[in-house]
Formats: sequence, C-alpha cells, structure tokens
Amino acid sequence: MTERLKFLIFFCILFLTLPVPVCSQVALRMIGPEDLGGAWAEIVRRFHERNPEIGIQYIPGPWSTEQRQDMYIRSFMSGDAFELVYMDVIWTAKFAEKGWLLPLEDWFPSEKREVFLQGDIEAGQYKGRFYRAPVRSDAGVLYYRRDLIPHPPKTWREFEEICRKYSSPPERYGIVFQGMQYEGLVCNYLEYLWGAGGSVLDEEGKVHLKTQENVVALKFMKKIIDENWAPKSVITFQEQHSLEFFEKGKALMMRNWPYAWKALNDSPLRGKIGIAPFIHRRGKEPASTLGGWGLGIARAGKHPKAAGRFVQFVTSPEAQKILHFKTGATPSRKSLFRDEGILKESPYYRELYEILSWARPRPVHPDYAKMSSILQKHVSSVLIGIESPEEAGRDMQRSLEGLLKGKRENWLKRLFLDDDLHQTVKNTALFTLISVPLEFFLGLLMALFIHLPFRGRNLGRLAVLIPWALPTAVMAMTWQWMFNNPFGVINDALIRTGLLSTPADWLSTAGGAMAAALFADIWKTTPFAVIILLSGLQSVPRELQESLSLDGAGPLKRFFHLTLPMLIPFIRVALIFRMIHAAGIFDLIWVLTQGGPADSTRTLSLYLYDLAFRYDEIGYALFLTFLFLAALVLMSFGITRGLTFRYEKVGK
Repeated sequence: MTERLKFLIFFCILFLTLPVPVCSQVALRMIGPEDLGGAWAEIVRRFHERNPEIGIQYIPGPWSTEQRQDMYIRSFMSGDAFELVYMDVIWTAKFAEKGWLLPLEDWFPSEKREVFLQGDIEAGQYKGRFYRAPVRSDAGVLYYRRDLIPHPPKTWREFEEICRKYSSPPERYGIVFQGMQYEGLVCNYLEYLWGAGGSVLDEEGKVHLKTQENVVALKFMKKIIDENWAPKSVITFQEQHSLEFFEKGKALMMRNWPYAWKALNDSPLRGKIGIAPFIHRRGKEPASTLGGWGLGIARAGKHPKAAGRFVQFVTSPEAQKILHFKTGATPSRKSLFRDEGILKESPYYRELYEILSWARPRPVHPDYAKMSSILQKHVSSVLIGIESPEEAGRDMQRSLEGLLKGKRENWLKRLFLDDDLHQTVKNTALFTLISVPLEFFLGLLMALFIHLPFRGRNLGRLAVLIPWALPTAVMAMTWQWMFNNPFGVINDALIRTGLLSTPADWLSTAGGAMAAALFADIWKTTPFAVIILLSGLQSVPRELQESLSLDGAGPLKRFFHLTLPMLIPFIRVALIFRMIHAAGIFDLIWVLTQGGPADSTRTLSLYLYDLAFRYDEIGYALFLTFLFLAALVLMSFGITRGLTFRYEKVGK
C-alpha cells in the first residue's frame, strides 16, 4: 500500500468519525434587555432541547425601552423584521395598527387565555384581535411602613388621616411617588383618575377628561403636595429616586412597582414593609396601572408556526418560573401565585395577586405615546401650580381631541391644531432670545479681559475653554445634581451665604427649570463666543490703536470707533452659530429636565425627536424640520443684513 493511499484512507476514517453538526432549519430572533441572570439563556436552551430544528437568537438590547422599540420599528420598516417581538404593554396597539403583528388566536384561543391575569389579556388585544401573549406582569403598588402605621389606607380619607397623624415633614413625609414629567407620572395619575371613577377614553373611544372625576383626581394629587404630605421635590422623582427616599426612612408610604420589594428587603427596612392596593375615593374601586412585557410574532416573519411554538413555551409555567427565580419577574399566569416554591421565596405574592387583579391597562390606542405626552404635561402643570385642575381638565380634553382630529387633517391645518408645537416654539424662542444675547455680552467682556496683557494670561485663556471642552451630557447631569433639592450644592451654598432661607425647587417649577437650563447653557457655551471674539480682537492692527491713542482717543472711544467696527464680521459669525445652536438645543435639555416640568423647557428639537422616533410620524416631523430650517436660514440672513456695513455691500 502506497503512502498516498494510506494518507487518503486515514482522512476518510477521520471524516467519518467526526460529529456532524446539526443545522437548525429555522432561525428566529428577538431583542430584550441584557440577560443578567441568565434566564433567557436557560429558556432558549430548554426550548432547543425539545425543538432542535428551531434556533433562537436572543439579542441583548439597550436598557431603555424606547431604544428597543426604535430597534423593532426600524426592523419592521426595513423589511428584515425580528421574528419574535418582545413588547412593552403600551406597544401593542401601535404595532398592530401598522400591520406589523400577526394575530395569535391560533396559538392562544379564548379558553387558553383564561389562565392569565385579566389585565394582561386586555393589554394584548386591539380591535377584537389578540396580538401579545403576556410573559411577565407588573402593576403599581402601595408600599407602607407597617412598623409605623397600624394598617395601610384604602381610601383617600384614610390616607389623609394617616398623613396628619403619623407624618412629620421634613423628617418623614406621608408618601413619595413618581412626579417627574415622564411616563411614570401618567401611571401614577391614572391610578388616581381610575380611583375617582374616571377614565381617559369612554367605551366609544372618545376623550372623556372634561369631567368632575378628573378634576377631583387632579385636586387630590395637588393637595398631597400642598399639604406637605409629599416633598415638593417629588416633582423631579422617578422610580429610583422614590425608592432611595423611602429606603432612607423619610416617608411612610411609597407608590412604586413590585421590583422594589427585593431592594427594600435587602435594606435596613427588611421585615418592616407591607404592600397594598393603591388608594381610591370612597365608594369607588381601587385600580393599579398595568405594566409588564409580552411576546408577539412579526407578520413579516417567514416561520410563524415555529415562532408560535416558542411564544407558547415562554408563556408556560416552566418558563415563567425560570424568569421569576432568576430575575424576580412577576408571572402573568394566575396559578403561579399559588405555587409553593414561589410563595416560599416571595410570600408577599398573596397580596400582590390581589393588586394585579385590579390592574388596568393604559389606553390601548395607536397614538398612546402622544396621548401620554399630553397627559404628562398637564398633570405636571397642576402639580407645580401652572394650571388649576379645572383648566388642566379642559386643556387635556382639547389637546387630545385636537390630536385625534389633527391626525385626520393635512399638515398645514395641523399646524394650527397642534398645541404641543405652539408651546415648544414659545419655549425655543424664549431660550434663544435670552441665552444668545447674554452669552454674547459675557463672551465679549471675557474676551476683552483675557486679551489684556497680564501675567498668567495663557492660563486664563485655557481655563475659559474648559466648559466648552466638557461633554454636554456629562455636564448636564452634573448640573442636575447641583440644582437638586434638597441634596444640591447650589441650594447649600445659597443658604450658607444667607441668600436663601429654605432650599429652592429649581427643577420642580417652570421658571426655576428654565433658569437652570439657561444658566447651564450660558456656562457651557459662552466660551465659544469668547474664542470667536478673541480671534477678532487679535486681528485688530496695533498700529491703528496706537495712532488713535496718540490722537487723544480714550479706551471707550477706541473701542467704539475702531475695535467694535472691526469685530463686526466676527460678531456675525458668533451670533449666527450661537443662534442656530440655541434654537436647536437638545442634549442639555434632554439630560437636565427632559423638557419638564409641564413642558416648560421642552424645545422644538425635543418635539421633533418625539414625533419621529416615539410617535412614528416621520412625515410630519420632516415637514416641521423643513419649516424650522427655513426659519433659521431667514434669521441668519437677517443677522447678516443687519450687521453688514454699507461699504461692505458696495464692495461686493
């Protein structure tokens, strides 16, 4: 046997003995949060063991739910949709209305849906079809200090009695909640509205907010702050702020989500906390705002049957228990609230089941994101005192009706119906008209100073540039903490110097938030004006200055007759660039205030972003962007014309 033949036989035997890889016939993808506990990896592994022909790719996405929603929307629009759609509870109507989802009745007929919590099933339906199978549930919970109060309040009146008897602000308030202008505020507001017997939309889908129930709910929320049962700074609180405040023992009660239970039981408050349904008006029923996540199937997917099998497995008791034990997720199946293993680890699930039974979904509407934005604005306006409850009720009704009507009109007519657009244009104009002149005059003074010859001038020029060099987002976050009440260093400094007697709620009032945004922007961008104007000062010929000085011209005369005229080209550049930047401000406002409170700092750029990426109205957003660009061009032309000398025009 030749060596070549031996070599060939050896490789044939080696090839035959190698394990043959099994390639999945079907590959399905989904996006979710980072799988920190390994729950999804375990679910995918178990599913693949039983369905080796189906491969599941779990793609860890950003923590932000809005960013993950954007990723799904882009995939739908690109034609390469993620086959498995892991949805927040408020996405169902929007995705279904666009035709992006496949109805799930083939996998979840009515009798199979009865095993899930009722609120979760309602949130997965749109126009009589079922599009979202509930994977994990969530609902607003009232936490209370059972070591300090004898029993949790059920009604608003009982809540008032407990606050009057047991709270002692500022050491310990009655309650903390999520009062910042964002989606969490709407979740809180709906619990008061439902608890008063009201609703956002009636059974026919018409706006139902110009009602006594809505006024009563808003009045009670305002009373909580006015009576000092909640700190005024609650207007800047999100979930984590509320949790930290409650965890430090500074409140008797807290409205939050079930996730807070684990954090509280890992804190010094372990064994001192209880949960209860949220408070309601006497004679009405309690209601919690439903949260949670579920799975749908993309209509554009090529393997709907395989996707349906995976959705059935993920919503099974086995998979939901994996999610619970590895991540603390609240199940959506009723039976798991009686599971001995779950109750042993989470005995409070007996009370939580009652709360979830009262949970109600937010309005299931394709334009819910825009509706939520309107509700946030007006509820925030009431809490900070810009609007009365009666005014807010009327404005909510008008704005929501205008939204629904405007969607049916052309873009030009919509310009006159869009209240949000009118408010953001006013805010943008105010911000620009105040910030740009101040930055110019401060920049001119600083440029004149560091242009003077003195020891350490180069170090001074370098120090001036530091704010401009810092990343805007980092700087804005720093200012947010500095303006915070009661922990901010600005309030502390003003009180120590005697300029304030009590801490100011900078970010909790319309004027304070705008002042804080202006202050941060002026500090950040004045150096830009300094750079431009300093370069202009250095271009002024020294010979001309000396000649005027020999002719007896003083500093002021030299400035107004020589320096300032020669600075005009540089002033034009500084004003045009600063005007464009200020009018288009986004990152600073987004981090510092997110446009709140009550939309008092929401600029046109934030509104255009929301239209395009939150509300999926790209056409209308592009139309407004074109108008905005045209306005900026006209303003730049006006500055150029107004600051151009006659001899320059003649020279051209």
